[in-house]
Amino acid sequence: MRDFGESRARIELVRMTRTLRGTVEYDGTAFAGFQKQPRLKTVQGILETAIGQVTQQTATVVGAGRTDAGVHALGQVVHFETGSSLSTGTLERAVNACLPAAVRIRCVEEVDSSFHARFSAKSREYRYLVENAVIASPLWRDRAYQVAQPLDVEAMGDGATLLQGRHDFAPFGTPMKYSRHSGEGSELVEVSGGTERTMLAADCWRQQRFVHFRFVADAFLRHMVRMIVGTLLRIGRGALSVQVLARMLQGDRLVSAGPAVPAHGLYLVRVRY
Repeated sequence: MRDFGESRARIELVRMTRTLRGTVEYDGTAFAGFQKQPRLKTVQGILETAIGQVTQQTATVVGAGRTDAGVHALGQVVHFETGSSLSTGTLERAVNACLPAAVRIRCVEEVDSSFHARFSAKSREYRYLVENAVIASPLWRDRAYQVAQPLDVEAMGDGATLLQGRHDFAPFGTPMKYSRHSGEGSELVEVSGGTERTMLAADCWRQQRFVHFRFVADAFLRHMVRMIVGTLLRIGRGALSVQVLARMLQGDRLVSAGPAVPAHGLYLVRVRY
């Protein structure tokens, strides 16, 4: 009789489990990136702790992008499963009350169980902010990368235009690695994809003393945006030509990309589904 009761309780728990999706904003300055790591402060770890405090259940939070240490987000999307019966509005307010001021979750909604924050995404938009000024503002020291030299924004824009379309972006980054069950049993193995990506939009513009870079792609390689911005800044300084960038995209490996710009100027702005 007890076994029957326990089985029934497990069935009821499965029936009550909901998949929730939320949009997360965070200042990445004090975090070792989004992905949870042992003994390090991460956005995923902070979120899981807060959700656990509210629901009294263990939660695994999955993000659309594994942002690096120091990277910020305006529109990171996450999902997690919970058996809690709290309304989405109540859960949103309660979780935010348990989060540090540097992290906020909003737009929490119930979605179909098939939704996956990472694998359901159609595109991601990143922006990079450069403070093009001789004297840097202390207010932007963790929000923008200072470049003191004059920059040719028009030439950088021409270079950004070349990035649009389907290319092998191997010079600009490495594939993300994911854990997947092997075909034999439940053993987890690390797998990584190729280096071809579709860049849906790439541009840059000046706004007063700031230069904005925008990139929208179906997916990004690790450090890809930071390496691209570093390459475009070389064009803006006159140290690299747009023609050389074109050759790099065509497979010429005689010239290296980058160097990667610092993480603190990078923002995950939007994820589209």
